[in-house]
Amino acid sequence: MKFKSIFILACLLTVGFTSCKKVEGPGGSSSIKGKLMGSIIQGSSSEARSEITHITITHANGVDGSILDNSDYFLLNTPNGGTYYYVWFENSNFPGQDPSLSGRTGIKVTYSNSASNVTIASNTEAAIQSGASADFTVSRIGDILTITNTAIGEVPDADDVNTPFIVDVATQGRSATGSSSLSNEAAIADERIYIIYGEEDFYSESVRTDEAGNFQFTGLTRGDYRVFALSVDTLSASGGMVRSELSASITEKEQVVDAGQLNIIK
Repeated sequence: MKFKSIFILACLLTVGFTSCKKVEGPGGSSSIKGKLMGSIIQGSSSEARSEITHITITHANGVDGSILDNSDYFLLNTPNGGTYYYVWFENSNFPGQDPSLSGRTGIKVTYSNSASNVTIASNTEAAIQSGASADFTVSRIGDILTITNTAIGEVPDADDVNTPFIVDVATQGRSATGSSSLSNEAAIADERIYIIYGEEDFYSESVRTDEAGNFQFTGLTRGDYRVFALSVDTLSASGGMVRSELSASITEKEQVVDAGQLNIIK
């Protein structure tokens, strides 16, 4: 009987160990660091282009830092002399109050507690197209909106204000036409860096670079990761974005892995 009990216990332990799988992600004591370098597109006095903004819609009910609250809003702008907007969100379960910002035109987006980030992104896309189609074109991939000003020229950057959204200006608006050139390579400060856990398709979290272009993701467990930044696609006439990406693996606790240098063009 004693031998049989030991045998059963051994089998259970074997099943437990063989079914255990390392899962990349947070909760560990290791970290991944790196540096971001890049070239900023410098234009002549005759260069022109429309501003392009990427907005990542985040909403995970019950998760601190990513909850969209009733009456939250973000700002969208047009070149001088145009209309300035605020895009605000009303929870259909608990109707909110319009922020009614002076000097701005409001665009309301309705959502519910159970709505996913993708659904809210789709609702936001439709609302902007309905309320401001003369000033913006909007496209969406998953939960990421690409908002392009229809008018060329300098534009005050969009701002997330009190939403949990991620707002990045992909292309700065400028007000003339002509050629452009690339500046000398330099460290890029205050740029967003993303990390992907294992074989996942989408990024899991992001950080911003410091004044020297350094970045670091902490609290990671053993596993394989990818880090990336968004760069202007110089081969695309539409001013699209591509990833500059590095891979890194953590193999032990309290390990600091240097992923190397990311290079982008802004």
